[in-house]
Order: sequence, then structure tokens, then C-alpha cells
Amino acid sequence: ALYKTIGHSLTHQGTNLALQQGIDGAYRIGNESFRVVPLGELPDDHDYRSCYKRSDPVIRSDHLLFPFFSSFLLRTLLERWCREEGGYDRRVLCEAISHNNDRYLRLLTEPMTEQQGGIAVDYRLDDGNLHHANPAYRRDVIVSGFRPNDRVAAFLEESWGYINLWTTERSLGDRSQPLVDRFPQSMPRWSAVLSHFDLADDVINRGTV
Repeated sequence: ALYKTIGHSLTHQGTNLALQQGIDGAYRIGNESFRVVPLGELPDDHDYRSCYKRSDPVIRSDHLLFPFFSSFLLRTLLERWCREEGGYDRRVLCEAISHNNDRYLRLLTEPMTEQQGGIAVDYRLDDGNLHHANPAYRRDVIVSGFRPNDRVAAFLEESWGYINLWTTERSLGDRSQPLVDRFPQSMPRWSAVLSHFDLADDVINRGTV
């Protein structure tokens, strides 16, 4: 309801981002098409049934399924609109962590609050099949850009056993220098979240720049 009220005032590359309704639960925002998934369509044992909100419903976007409309909006902002604008064009680091690693699974699944250092955006890859036996769970964690005094936007991306660090911050040095010196605003934010799950050393000190 909130987005329907403000969406018409937003634009992206000259395209109005008003919420446009189609048929059979289909919608469009700019170039992004998606569909509301009614509670009745979810299988009885589906993960998203217990948290279903009619005011913030489950969203289908191609092969991805989001537990909330708000999650879909945030992920679209991170993955599509910002990158098209040249925002998150700097992947600072990538590290492979076993998808069965307990700490990786905690970061992927545990509830997270802004007070803990980030905003979690959860979704799953199920190839468009609500009955998929082994969907791939994914999570983006926005660590900077939502506080009043944040000067850069940064997030970490967790999928397929990998953790990637992205930022709009420009590097202050070359690859021979420590990441904390090159990205002094983003690094403390990433480190705070990763340290909470005992992953800071694995990712920051061992990751591929």
C-alpha cells in the first residue's frame, strides 16, 4: 500500500516506477515484472506459509521467489537499478565457503536486525516451481546506506556457498594495500556483520580480491 502511494513519484532512467497492475496477480514496476503468489498456492509445507502477510505478500519474479514484496523491492534495487546506474560496480572480494558450513548457514538463515549491523534480504531460487525439493536459498545483507550519516552503500551477497562484498565506495589505494585502508567506510560495516557469525577471518583475510 505504501509503495502504491509513492511509486508514481519515482523514476529510473526516465521510466516512471509506478506500480502497474495486470491480470492474474501480475504487476510491473518499470521494467520489472512480477506476480503476487496467493497464500492458497503455497504448498502446505512451504517455508513461506508461516510468515505470509497479505499486506506484504510472497512474490514470484521469474525463477526467484521472495517471502515479501518489500524483499523483492530491496533486491531489485541492489541487483538491477543500482548496477545499471553504475552504483554497485565494485565487487571488492569473493570467498568460497562450504554451503554446509554451520557459520555460513547461520548467516544465511538467522534473523537479523539493523541494530546487529544490517538489513537482510532473503529469497530463493526454485526455477519457478513451488514444489521444488531443493531450492537454493540466498541472502543479501545491506550493511551501509540506510543510516542517516552513511556516505556509501554496501552489501554482502550470499549464494551457492560464496560470499561477495559490494560497495559504491571508491578505493583509496591499489590491491597491494589492506582492504581496511582501501575501503575505510565499508570495511567496518562488513566486518561487524561477518564477525557476528565468526566469518570475518575466512572472508576478509582469505577472500579473492
